[in-house]
Amino acid sequence: MSRLALIGLMIIIFLFVILSLATPFWSSLGPRHPSKPANKGTSAVVRSINIPDFQNSAVPFDQTAIFWFGAVSSSDNFVDVRMGYNNSELYVDLHIVDRYLWYDPNAKGPNLTTGDTATVYLNTTQNGSNAPDQSAYKFVAQVDWYQPRTYYQQTYRGNGSTWVVSPIAFTAVSGWRGTGFNGKEDAGWTMTYHIPFSSLGTAGPPSQGTPWKLGIQVHNQDNASDMPLSLKWWPETADDLLPSSWGVLVFGLPTYQAPQTTNNATYTVRNGLNNQVVTDGMVGGSLGCYNKGLNRWTGLGGQSYPGATRVNIQNEWDISDWNCFSKFYISFPLTSLPVGQGVVSAKVTLYEFGNSGTKGKLTPSLIQVASVNEGWDPATLAWNNAPLVKENISTTVVNIMPGAIIYPGQPYSWDVSKALADAYAAGQPLRLVFYSSDSAYNTGKYFFSSTIPDWNATGRPTLQATLGNIATSSSASVQSSASLAAVTPAARGQRVALGGLALDNQQTLPPAKVDGYILYLSPLIIFPAPLFFLLWTLQRRRLIKQG
Repeated sequence: MSRLALIGLMIIIFLFVILSLATPFWSSLGPRHPSKPANKGTSAVVRSINIPDFQNSAVPFDQTAIFWFGAVSSSDNFVDVRMGYNNSELYVDLHIVDRYLWYDPNAKGPNLTTGDTATVYLNTTQNGSNAPDQSAYKFVAQVDWYQPRTYYQQTYRGNGSTWVVSPIAFTAVSGWRGTGFNGKEDAGWTMTYHIPFSSLGTAGPPSQGTPWKLGIQVHNQDNASDMPLSLKWWPETADDLLPSSWGVLVFGLPTYQAPQTTNNATYTVRNGLNNQVVTDGMVGGSLGCYNKGLNRWTGLGGQSYPGATRVNIQNEWDISDWNCFSKFYISFPLTSLPVGQGVVSAKVTLYEFGNSGTKGKLTPSLIQVASVNEGWDPATLAWNNAPLVKENISTTVVNIMPGAIIYPGQPYSWDVSKALADAYAAGQPLRLVFYSSDSAYNTGKYFFSSTIPDWNATGRPTLQATLGNIATSSSASVQSSASLAAVTPAARGQRVALGGLALDNQQTLPPAKVDGYILYLSPLIIFPAPLFFLLWTLQRRRLIKQG
């Protein structure tokens, strides 16, 4: 082979090496498309409930975390779930709207697979398992009339493949409202669980921030031949034999950990401000307990209030007054916020203008705000089709109006930093729902909505969000501006003095990712040097021979 042929071959090999090493660099300069999870459109929402810690005190019914599932109708169930814990027990309360109550009157041996029965599922691990194991527990309790509770409850524990009866102790307190059982018309029933931590193999509660798995099932019987029973599940994808399919139960209330930022600025989102469109809607009994002369069993579940300028948030212990319960949903667009920044903090302010009840009687409400993951249409939003809680975020105590209204109304704010960070990172609107865990009668709190006319535009629900450039020591990825929740000792449940949660902006974040492009450019810098030296040497030898 001649020298020229050898040189040509070496050049071809050199160019091949350069192209193969540099291809990642050139391709990295093109459009980038983040990978998408498979079946994203059909993936289930992971529902998470953060519950307050009351330490040495009894868990107060009206200060628990609250979430819900089901529907109201003559043949269906709706369930409000309240939860909390203290140093000795886990507290779970179910308030169940049900028109016809049914139970097995055989007090010595009732059939707990029939009747109106509730089941609480717990798994004391973070992710659950693919079958009930020793970490999985099942607490079954049936409503009853006047019989002792001894035989109307049962505990099961997993054995690695299925459930087996276990002598694990817990207390279930049953209640009901209506005219009687097994054929008479009623309004609903309650079941309150007191589950000692000692029954779950631990001397006390897990540390704050610990996640367990939680599932709840309610089966409904409305007549003597009502088989198979109608089942309601939380979360909606839960399965009796699959603990990994249950929802997430987190001990303690979350606090948002913001990324380190610079050049912070605060942005305001309100309906009509700078042409922004905020949508909201109320579901439930509205301001008048659905007092329209209509049948509440057939009407309230589908009742919408599009364009309502005033809304109500209300709840109570007496399940027979369920037609007075009312929630408030709102969706804030985030298109006016700058992209690619870090969320420092955020709050939503509602403006109270009145309340139900006796004038001057103090009936404060602990109103909870939670995020929801699904969109909704304000024209059709109703109790039975409204989105469920994705995660409860924070609470604020709302008092009755102190006197005559002073416009734009009495302001109350909720910390929604974590919810905003999640929505901002996902490129979605901030969707929220407000509800209370009240106990007393006449606890309704009335607020202006986003459709109140311009004469009180400043009284519309308002989002104030503070964002900033992510500091160089913080991750600059989109995910870095998502919520990084942690629980601190200060985030424990407290009795009615509970207010907003403090923000901690001193989070330590990993160093910024080093740009790797120089690695791809290095072959272009290193490999030419030997080539030029080779060509220079061959040319020099040729000149010497010719001379």
